[in-house]
Amino acid sequence: MLEAVAGLLIAVLFSFATMVFCFYKPKLMEFILPVMVTSQVIPLIVLAPFFIILFGIGLGSKIAMAALMCFFPIFVNFAQGYKAINSNIHELMQIYNAPLSVRVKEVYFPLSMPSIMAGLKISATLSVIGAIVAEFNGAERGLGKNLYLAAKRLEPDMMMSSLILSTLIGFILFAIIKLIEIKKGEWYYDKE
Repeated sequence: MLEAVAGLLIAVLFSFATMVFCFYKPKLMEFILPVMVTSQVIPLIVLAPFFIILFGIGLGSKIAMAALMCFFPIFVNFAQGYKAINSNIHELMQIYNAPLSVRVKEVYFPLSMPSIMAGLKISATLSVIGAIVAEFNGAERGLGKNLYLAAKRLEPDMMMSSLILSTLIGFILFAIIKLIEIKKGEWYYDKE
């Protein structure tokens, strides 16, 4: 669970930082978005050995894999939320000559909130999958290691308990994001 949560938080930070950078350089969005979409063609399980070489067998490689899996849905949903903002609002911000920091904090983030939360809910479950995939290739212990060994040894008890526990962790992370959405997104959540 630690690897999944840490990977999710790192992915949130990197995707938000990338989006804010794209706000300052709008042409960058036109370049980054297609690259992000094409990067999803790479099967992420083949990158696990690379992360193990780069970060070692420990915690770092699992967090990196979880963060990589989570980054794409958060970034793409945030970008779609930003693109869905009415052009009249953008023009109004330009007319009032609002500083970009005010635009981002008071307009872009709040109006993109439904899309951001959708990306976070997707990424909450993907973070668990990323941590498990990283444990398949090189871990001393963990759910991924248990699943790998259970499949090799044909131990259905260990496999089912690991599957149930990973499902429970994914559900808990999803529920936390959902509660945050209910609390912070009252203005749009009540309309659904």
